[in-house]
Amino acid sequence: MTKDDLFFYIESKKELEFIYKEKTYTITYGIDTDGNDYIAFGRLYEPERFTSFKDLYARAKINNSYFREMLDVIEIKK
Repeated sequence: MTKDDLFFYIESKKELEFIYKEKTYTITYGIDTDGNDYIAFGRLYEPERFTSFKDLYARAKINNSYFREMLDVIEIKK
């Protein structure tokens, strides 16, 4: 997956699931109690919230590595 692929998926609010080192991770979307959209990223049932693609791309981590540095090895489950 490329940065452009990830941007497209997030802008179109496509829910994603992938496995990394035998653990399932997801990207989903929601609206908080103040009516703000958010992106939920992380292990299945343990997501962290991000306010935008830029926020997710800058801060999201898997273990101690930035998610953005792993994009080339991530394969989305279809």
